[in-house]
Amino acid sequence: MALNAQGYFNCLKSYLHTDDYGVSQPTAGEVVLKEKIHQAQGTKPKEYKLTLKSEGEILVIKLDAKKDRLFHFLEDTAKPWAKRCDFVIFNLRKSKLFAYCAEFKSATIPPDVPEQLAASISWCKSLHATINAYTGKKIALRATKFVFSDHDPTNSPYLDAERKYLQRDHTIRHYRYADVNGMALADLENTNIELIG
Repeated sequence: MALNAQGYFNCLKSYLHTDDYGVSQPTAGEVVLKEKIHQAQGTKPKEYKLTLKSEGEILVIKLDAKKDRLFHFLEDTAKPWAKRCDFVIFNLRKSKLFAYCAEFKSATIPPDVPEQLAASISWCKSLHATINAYTGKKIALRATKFVFSDHDPTNSPYLDAERKYLQRDHTIRHYRYADVNGMALADLENTNIELIG
């Protein structure tokens, strides 16, 4: 059964296990994301914080919040579903449902970032298919992929000629923390929208 965007968003709030994976948002109209990243072996991790303005309803999931298996019935060691991004932000806005898959990095962009974000799109597809299989409820979900870092885009070997998208995967939009902090979530640019459902 097809639902409107509000109805499906209500399903997500009801079905997702937010005790372990949810990220509470202290202020209405903002999305606050925090992640500790190890810079080098033997050093203390640095915490990165990103605040984005938001409109509509928000549900933030931290996929790597726990180190145990994401799917408890599947073996996790060296399997493609073991990879995951840091955050998936569901945003109900203007009768549409958006999913922003976001990965935080420091000054470099490791080669496995495309696999992490592709696995996160697969997680969104799995969630969508599971809800549909068990309840018959579905809606079109608009998913995009982002990596945020301190990486200087000038002469970057990781970014395309326009210094916007990853060289290894043109569907992943890169932003520097300093350039995007305080921006509106809806203004994050990514022309590669994957329609799920």
